[in-house]
Amino acid sequence: MKSIFRATAILSAGSVVNMLVGLLSAKVLAVFLHPAGYGYYGLLQSFVNLAAMVTGMGMASGMVRMGASAVTSGKEMVIASLRRGAWLLFSGLGAVALVVLVTFRVAMSRWVLGSPDHSGTILLMGFALLFTAAINVQTGTLNAYHRVAALAKFAVVNAVLGAATSIACAVLWRVQGIAPAVMGGAIASWAASWYFVRHEVGCVRVRPSGCDTLKAAWSLLRFGGPFTASMLVGTGVQLIMPIVVLHLLGAESVGYYKAAAAISVGYLGFLVTAMGQDYYPRVAAVKEQPRGLIDLINEQHRLIMLLAAPIILGTLAVVPYLVPVVFSQKFTPAVEILEWQLIGDLFKFSSWTMAFAILARCGSSIYFLTESIGGLATVVTTWLSVRWFGLPGLGISFLLTYLIYYVAVWIIIRREIPLVWTTSNKKMMAATVAAALIVRCLPLTRFAHARTSIALVLAIGFGVFSLTILWRQYIGEGRSLSRGIGAEA
Repeated sequence: MKSIFRATAILSAGSVVNMLVGLLSAKVLAVFLHPAGYGYYGLLQSFVNLAAMVTGMGMASGMVRMGASAVTSGKEMVIASLRRGAWLLFSGLGAVALVVLVTFRVAMSRWVLGSPDHSGTILLMGFALLFTAAINVQTGTLNAYHRVAALAKFAVVNAVLGAATSIACAVLWRVQGIAPAVMGGAIASWAASWYFVRHEVGCVRVRPSGCDTLKAAWSLLRFGGPFTASMLVGTGVQLIMPIVVLHLLGAESVGYYKAAAAISVGYLGFLVTAMGQDYYPRVAAVKEQPRGLIDLINEQHRLIMLLAAPIILGTLAVVPYLVPVVFSQKFTPAVEILEWQLIGDLFKFSSWTMAFAILARCGSSIYFLTESIGGLATVVTTWLSVRWFGLPGLGISFLLTYLIYYVAVWIIIRREIPLVWTTSNKKMMAATVAAALIVRCLPLTRFAHARTSIALVLAIGFGVFSLTILWRQYIGEGRSLSRGIGAEA
């Protein structure tokens, strides 16, 4: 249990720096680009990430799934074959991606940016997607070797380099600097990931045969094909949301949506990182041990609630002041979107503890089913919520999506293992959801004037409780054990 907390703490340190640098970058971009320009920046980022997801074909996750146990057992030939196979696959898929972009650049410009006049920008983004896909291979290698500290360092360096590049381009060229900012950030991030792989892992120590490399590439492709299809109907739908918002509500609304998403993703980024880079390898290692898997899911859920609950409530308390400070007064419409997204985050992170277990234990078809449910829920709830509630519907749909997704993954994981939440997990989840809903509904009552004060009291109360538990079970006991070992020595 303490190893989970230690890994989360290490990754959290990098993510906190990442968040702070991201907020600084967001502030500068918001001031110089305004909502419409900030939305354009978000559209390009979404396109690059979506295209890189397809081009990467799940190689990073495949390397973790197939390579983590090989690293642990010292099978150097297996991991060497996977690393070479991943780069072989990257070369072929990257070439295909560039051909597709060149051929359909005008149509993609119309779909992504709402006009056929940006085909040159789409071509430039083609090179950005290649660097982004290469970054995923590099971080997948670090993750397969479970280099948690290196991944945390990379997160910091990546954030600083990306922010410096985007800020410089925005200040110098305003809106005309958006495409160079995306391209420059991808190149800088790739250089940082290359350095950490060379420094922490090194080159392939053994030389696999061409046949072994091809087999490894084929294994990655067999895993990556269904995995990527699952990601496209799940995460991929989230990535195209700015494009959907562009066609539903217009360019400025994309800026408001991206502003809300930047905070809702960034403020708990350390949990996203920890779950992908620490929790998933652990789940993969015990996927055939139902009892151990149940214990691990409950332990991870408990830690997530202890860390996330006070942060979510605290952020919810200051949202009306946070958005204008982080961005500007022009982004005030993003406040209501963000409030609903913060409540949805409770169900998102809770459901992810089960979703990662499904990915590790179940077949690709089952994982595809869960992600399809999430993607379909996103599309349907967004269309209905925007139609009924306008711009705030983007936040309402986020909450509804993860409510549906939570129920779906719970049903699926229960078919695989007899998962039951511990009493403490049930109580923490129920109490946090109730507190968040109270804060959200206060403006509708006669206590509206006391909304911020009541929200801060709730956040502080949850924070004191969480810190007490964390100290007793994760930090205090660890220090006592260290003192005992020192005394024996």
